[in-house]
Amino acid sequence: MSPNARRKSPNKWWWLTAFTIGQAISIGALSSLYKLKSVVTAMGATALAATTVSLYTISQSNSKYDLSQWGATLSSWAMILLVYLLLGIGQEVGWLPNFLPYSDMMYSVFATFLFSLFLAYHTKLIVGGKHSKYRMSEKDYVFGACALYVDIVNIFLMLLQLMGEERKQ
Repeated sequence: MSPNARRKSPNKWWWLTAFTIGQAISIGALSSLYKLKSVVTAMGATALAATTVSLYTISQSNSKYDLSQWGATLSSWAMILLVYLLLGIGQEVGWLPNFLPYSDMMYSVFATFLFSLFLAYHTKLIVGGKHSKYRMSEKDYVFGACALYVDIVNIFLMLLQLMGEERKQ
């Protein structure tokens, strides 16, 4: 989405509403596949992880490790994660031979770690880092909230996949 479209007042609220409704339906449907104890455990672990990562990022004063310029690196890691997922799907469906030691657990662990880094990165963009070039504008508060929300939801879904016990049908 262009910076201009996400800053216009009526547009950003319509986009946020549509996004929130879509996320609520999909996350509710996915969570209903797991036992309540698993969902609550994943929620607690997500809350702890999000709080810890956010507090660390906000309180970080060491400019040697400024996270605000990690966008390209994190995007590259996300592409690697996507390729790994597609290889796993190809193996599961039977399109590819089982040459790669694909495992849902390995995928979930790496994705949880990656989305935790994305949470730190987006938090640093919001609060501002050493480089003013890598910073969200004050007009981007809806976009910033959506970025943090997506990161936290992805951490929750990966932890739910890791720790979750599925309901028996």
